[in-house]
Amino acid sequence: MREKAFFRTVKRAAIIGSAFILFSPVTSFAENNDQESHELTIMTTTDIHSYLMPYDYMNDEAVDDYGFVKAATLIDQVRAENDNTILFDNGDIFEGSMLGELETFIDPLEEGETQAVIKALNELDYAAASIGNHEFNFGLDYLDEAIESADFPWLSANVYKAGTDREEHYYEPYTVIEHEVDGKSIDIGVIGFVPPQIMNWDNLHLEGNVEVREIVDSAQRYIPELKEQSDIVVALAHTGVNTGDRETEHAAVTLAEEVEGIDALVMGHAHQTFPGNSGYDEVDGVDDENGTIHGIPAVMAGNWGSHLGTITLEMTEEDGAWNIVSSSSEVTGVEGVEQNEDIVNLISDVHERTIEYISTVVGSISEGINTFFSLVMDNEVTQLVNDAQLWFAEDFFSGTEYEERKLLSAAAPFRAGYRGGYTEVDAGDVTIGNLADIYVYSNTLQVVDVNGNELTEWLERSAENFEQIDPGAEEEQSLLASFSAFNFDVIEGVDYYLDVTQPVGERVTDLTYEGEPVTSDMEFLVVTNNYRAGGGGDHLEDADLVEELIDLNIQNREVIADFFREHEGDYHPHSSMNWALLPAEIDSEVTFTSSIDGADHIDRLGLELVSFTGNLTDDDDGAYYQYHFDDSALESERERTDGGELPATASTAPLYTLIGIAVFIGASALLFFRRRQTA
Repeated sequence: MREKAFFRTVKRAAIIGSAFILFSPVTSFAENNDQESHELTIMTTTDIHSYLMPYDYMNDEAVDDYGFVKAATLIDQVRAENDNTILFDNGDIFEGSMLGELETFIDPLEEGETQAVIKALNELDYAAASIGNHEFNFGLDYLDEAIESADFPWLSANVYKAGTDREEHYYEPYTVIEHEVDGKSIDIGVIGFVPPQIMNWDNLHLEGNVEVREIVDSAQRYIPELKEQSDIVVALAHTGVNTGDRETEHAAVTLAEEVEGIDALVMGHAHQTFPGNSGYDEVDGVDDENGTIHGIPAVMAGNWGSHLGTITLEMTEEDGAWNIVSSSSEVTGVEGVEQNEDIVNLISDVHERTIEYISTVVGSISEGINTFFSLVMDNEVTQLVNDAQLWFAEDFFSGTEYEERKLLSAAAPFRAGYRGGYTEVDAGDVTIGNLADIYVYSNTLQVVDVNGNELTEWLERSAENFEQIDPGAEEEQSLLASFSAFNFDVIEGVDYYLDVTQPVGERVTDLTYEGEPVTSDMEFLVVTNNYRAGGGGDHLEDADLVEELIDLNIQNREVIADFFREHEGDYHPHSSMNWALLPAEIDSEVTFTSSIDGADHIDRLGLELVSFTGNLTDDDDGAYYQYHFDDSALESERERTDGGELPATASTAPLYTLIGIAVFIGASALLFFRRRQTA
């Protein structure tokens, strides 16, 4: 009887204890086991791209919402408020800003000199960094020197030496950092990953030197190995949130779902923030409110020093064994934050030299250009880039086997909203800083060989920029999808419509080349950049490249500068109107957001395709606009720009037919009248 009573007591206690655990906050676990709780705050930056100062070199003005020297202040604040911290960077450190451009191409560093951004990271005592895809842009020797000058390890577990059957790593795959939390020793394992698409994006530098594996494959192989040596594992994955295919450049969701042993996931590459990004709400496994991906605490700290990301782990320790009890993730913006003067003083010289360089004049334009409406209508900025690229390619191919080939050009509006801001260049002198505003990235010019089907698929991928519009819907509809502007390619040399009433993959219509429908057997040379030619953005797959351009290794921005010098005083930017959204009868208003400055642009030019409807908020620089799908608005825009006529569509054909009939009747009547006079 006593045994039964004893077991009944134990059973009741177990039930009560289980209920207590189930319905009590997780953070109370340690308290109820009389174990002391310890907190470790993991600080992260990502995609700095040498944007060290809060300065817009493109427009030659100070800014408040980015700049690493401001993120450095947040780092100091977190350290002051927390006893236990560790600091990591997640890649794309030095390529990007004009400051980085100056140190690399314009006034290159001498052997043994250290990049300004590496000096800054060394000063702040970073514990480790992953290697981002843009680290490879300047070649392996350049990256090797940067790694040598850093006081912290650079990590990449999925990059291997060529010819070793992907067994021997080119870089250190991971490291184990002996750290202390409240005086107790903890081994923190840190591992890095980079998008495997680097083999396409920087083929010139990497082919024959390195090989790569998919991020998830390498993680499954090395994280268990690292876990055996560590108390906790931090994955520095230079990749963003993916929604499906594990083989895309964004693989964080698949990484969290399929790989065991990750305790904290640091993301990057996408130039987004997490948590706090509602655009990820519909992605399976992503909890934006709690900052987890498949239960793993995760963070992504924007770009250009715009945010500091933190993951705080609450842990218990017993006999040297650490257990994570709870976690929280957060991103903190730098707007309104003071600069870290120690870092400012460290880099002030190169900052001042950069400001001097960007003021160099390369040409002029007769009219101002901007990207306010570049995502919804043909635009002068993408037109300029395409004009320059076609000018270069036509000259380059003159007298070669490619001279008679059908030549096209692709360009995207890099700065067309969200954190990237907008390109805006006033009429008059065009400076190096303006060129950086027009063409943000240090891409190199490439030419790809595609057929008609591949060209159509390229444009279909770009057309994912738009939501599908329901013509019969009564409520207001949003025109623009969550889509990176740098993936919205406009292809010059062909004419086409995009029918946004159709689903993704079925939107390109009336695609013609010199008035003839594009067919699958047509072949084109398309001038683009190394990112797109290598498969970036998923527009192309295994495209053939023109070898001569690979070897030339000329920057797209340099081509634009040469174009201005060649056309000094006689370049008048206006869009060719070779593409447009297909006119349609839409019952509801279709709206999109852009800069508030676009409203003045509408009034000044008399635009009819778009109209201003109101501010986003009273204190915001954004505004709502309505897009008008009627034929008359499109015809008005063609007349304004002197653009060429697009092919007739189902909606415009009847109008053109009536005009033709009227012209025929009028001409016949005139002829009849003249004959009567002659008679």
